[in-house]
Amino acid sequence: MFCLSQNVVVAYPSGAPTSACVSMQPGHGTASNVACPFVTIFDKTEMFSNGTLKVTLQAPTSTTKTFKGLMVMGFDKATSAVIGTFKISSTDQYSKTLDCSQYDNAATHKNNNTKSSISMDWVPPQGFGGDVEFKTTFLEDEDSNFWVKELSETIRITASEPLPTIPTTDSANTELPIPDPYVGCGETKGCIATPAECIATKTCSMMTTYKKFDNANLVLEIYGEITGDQYVAVGFSTDSKMGSDSVVECLQYRDTPKTYQSYNTPDRNNIRLTNLQVTEEMSSMSVDGYIYCSVKHPIVFKNSNQDFDLNQPHYILMATGTTGKGVLKQLHGSFMVIAWLMAASVGVLMPRYMKKTWVGKQFMKKDLWFVCHRGMMVLVWTLTVIAFIIIFVDVDGWVSESVSENPHPLIGCITTVLAFIQPFMALMRPMPNAPNRYIFNWAHMLVGYSAHILAITCIFLAVEMEEAELPYETYWILTAHICCYVGAHLLLTFLARRNTTVRDVFKDAPRDETGSLGRKLIVSCYICIVVGLGSTVIAFIAGA
Repeated sequence: MFCLSQNVVVAYPSGAPTSACVSMQPGHGTASNVACPFVTIFDKTEMFSNGTLKVTLQAPTSTTKTFKGLMVMGFDKATSAVIGTFKISSTDQYSKTLDCSQYDNAATHKNNNTKSSISMDWVPPQGFGGDVEFKTTFLEDEDSNFWVKELSETIRITASEPLPTIPTTDSANTELPIPDPYVGCGETKGCIATPAECIATKTCSMMTTYKKFDNANLVLEIYGEITGDQYVAVGFSTDSKMGSDSVVECLQYRDTPKTYQSYNTPDRNNIRLTNLQVTEEMSSMSVDGYIYCSVKHPIVFKNSNQDFDLNQPHYILMATGTTGKGVLKQLHGSFMVIAWLMAASVGVLMPRYMKKTWVGKQFMKKDLWFVCHRGMMVLVWTLTVIAFIIIFVDVDGWVSESVSENPHPLIGCITTVLAFIQPFMALMRPMPNAPNRYIFNWAHMLVGYSAHILAITCIFLAVEMEEAELPYETYWILTAHICCYVGAHLLLTFLARRNTTVRDVFKDAPRDETGSLGRKLIVSCYICIVVGLGSTVIAFIAGA
């Protein structure tokens, strides 16, 4: 007797069914015999079992291919068992979790829209140690090719101490508790804490633990009590005093925990590096007034051109305090916004469009438009020079970052130099009727506009800087400012040309009256807008 079976071709536009958990094979399309054009990549290749892995399914940038369907699972390489759980928000538009042998241990598509890239979080089993590989099925189209169980690279997972169970009365709170830093102290890891004898009673306000990860790295845990936006930091020093130290900071800022690396200069100024250059963040979290960070830290490394070898004796220093930007950085940013978003944006309009307005009205024997222009530009010059001095004092001289990493300092210096020379150029200007006056006019205009453009560029670049901590909405405010600035120039230019034609016809009309009311209204509205937009950016800076 022969038993015949027939595969039913069924499309699942809303995701793979649980019946596909074993085969991971779509019920439609054709298995392709060419290499899969899609890949599964990760944000790290090594992690601890109490961490989170970001899994990204994507088409290479060199191709325009897209996929409509997907199914992905993590497997223990040693046993081939499905392990781990996916964490996908219910509001995600493209993917969702799927229950196969256990809860949320697979992920699939949410609809049959075309996709070029999808990212999701995956959490390994608590206490798991070993190698994990992911198998992914990609469906290019319902009636087209698919690739089944495409293997990813291997992820090495190190078992971490088990997380303690913290009771909670809020059943909706799904936030992971902080790992118990006291587990293994004096046995599997070294622990340093304050106050004295707090480890035995588990009442430490600050704590640092360390243990060997491999021959080249340590695992550091930083733990402490915090109130709001605060940090707990550990420093490595060759003496018992602060200065010339390599520092790892575990901090909460705007309710977000994060790890930074910094350096204490010999004169005790702290310089934060813009990214983790010698450490690798494994996890960071804050719960119920406590913060916890773990990092993989090299034993031999260089920080701010100083060599450190933790095989040799070092003092471990701990500190805590409030986070947030320094006051000097806030002043620097606010002064630059007032100077260039407000004063310069208004001042440049005066000589170009307002010379024929307020004719006959003077202040201290100078035309009113010139008084406004000079007043605005003196304010720009003063605030720019002060802001330049403030930031140099704050960062203790020139920063060590390359221009490719952060062009803001170099562009800021060029802007300051151009702004600084402007008033001295003005003092040497020829008389209005001098034959070479046009050379001054062009030079003065080019230097002024170049400084203005570079300053606005600098402010845009500052939004990207981690020290600024400015919200993404700042980009929209700056973009609105540029649109208003360009719009005001276009509108005033249009009116100026139209009014020139009118003056040709009515030669006897007073020159200051032709279009002056319209110019005044436009400039007044423009001033209100740029002051409002600039004040919003300053509010972002003050609240950062």
